[in-house]
Amino acid sequence: MPETQSTAPLVDAVTLHVTPYGDLRVLAKPNPTTGVLRCLVRNPSVTGIFTLEPDFDRDTVDPATTRLKVHYGDELPAGAHTGTYRPHRPLIHGTVRLVDYSVINAQDPGPHDIRIYHRDATTGHRRARVPAAVTRYVTEVLAALAGYWLQRPDLDRLRRAAARTLLRHIGLHRKLATIAELEALIAHRHRELDEQRAQLARMYELLAEEAPSGPTVDSTHAAHDAA
Repeated sequence: MPETQSTAPLVDAVTLHVTPYGDLRVLAKPNPTTGVLRCLVRNPSVTGIFTLEPDFDRDTVDPATTRLKVHYGDELPAGAHTGTYRPHRPLIHGTVRLVDYSVINAQDPGPHDIRIYHRDATTGHRRARVPAAVTRYVTEVLAALAGYWLQRPDLDRLRRAAARTLLRHIGLHRKLATIAELEALIAHRHRELDEQRAQLARMYELLAEEAPSGPTVDSTHAAHDAA
């Protein structure tokens, strides 16, 4: 269990042990409105902000999810659209600045081919995979943060707040669009069904016009036979 000491309202100072890299000093500040947990991490090998938020399936938002999206850096500044521009991105070993985010299962945050990127200014690339040793270290940091996130007493409130945030911004629009698309498809199928039924009715009407079956009688021969 992490050692927890309250330093200010809504801010927790915690110490997390990361084997074999030592202790992480973390200032954790939750946003009860959005469900985001902002973690300022300090360690001889890492410093910067990790922003934690629940990760949902956007079609079926489950407030009990254990999937966790960890953004490398603070909230995006106005006008920015990618994690490359997040301020206070974590700096690893004083040389590697992380970008973007990682998604993990907080209950099983092993490496599982996790991909972690950094801004590689030396090659002119916008981002590149971090070295394997850095991946191992960051994965351990993520596991420690995920374990702390799962143990928070306000976890359920954070997840539900994050679910509401997603529904307000994306979920409702996606669901309404899906329903509208299905309704249009159903209406189209109903029109096709009505057209097929009308064609069938015309077939029945045409068949009903057919003369009764049986031998025909010549009236001239019938009168001669009668005489």
